[in-house]
Amino acid sequence: MREKDFSSQSDEIYFFKELKPLINGHLKYFSHVHYYLLNRPKLSLPRQRKHIHLILDKFEAHKLSEIEFVKYYRHKSTRYDHIYFVRGINSIDISNNINHFIDPEFSTSHDDKVAKIMAYDLLVTYFKKELLKLKSQKNISSNNTTPPITQTFSWTASKTDLVELLYAINATGAVQNGNIDLKILAQICESLFNIKLGNFYKTYGEIKAREGERTKFLDSMRFSLIKKMDEYTT
Repeated sequence: MREKDFSSQSDEIYFFKELKPLINGHLKYFSHVHYYLLNRPKLSLPRQRKHIHLILDKFEAHKLSEIEFVKYYRHKSTRYDHIYFVRGINSIDISNNINHFIDPEFSTSHDDKVAKIMAYDLLVTYFKKELLKLKSQKNISSNNTTPPITQTFSWTASKTDLVELLYAINATGAVQNGNIDLKILAQICESLFNIKLGNFYKTYGEIKAREGERTKFLDSMRFSLIKKMDEYTT
């Protein structure tokens, strides 16, 4: 995406403050839950509760480390939106080594922070529900817990479109700064959208071999988003 893709600065702010974090935040949420379910320790009920409380404490510690921005976001402030959610040469802290892997054309200094806030809100709700489950049962199966809301969504575009989006997310480093295995990311998308992607490596090869515009779905998304934005400016 280029700056000229947005018809105004307010459109760009809306995209990086609202739209991108919404998708990225849910992906972070499902990624974390997926990791938790795969690596959940087999402990006694009291120790399982303690383990979850430690996870919640980490979320709280991270929130406190970003408390000023958390307040800014929670209070729906807009004073610094032109700094936080507009791309620019100084918008990303290049002194942070992690940020070397962030695409400046698709990132601002604070859109990922909003995504983390959204993800943490979802995770806190999820783990509090886990605590309630542990409180109401004597034994817990390691395989009977699935992330909430995963069965309520269906991917209505084609599998090829989802694979194209999957690789775009991975290429931009939007999840875990790109440090996530494609197979795991695919499993998250399959769980989120109730779909089986099959051999997505082969599908990606077919996308690469397209003649003309290879990113058909992403181009369609960009066109649809800009059209939607223009509805509010006309």
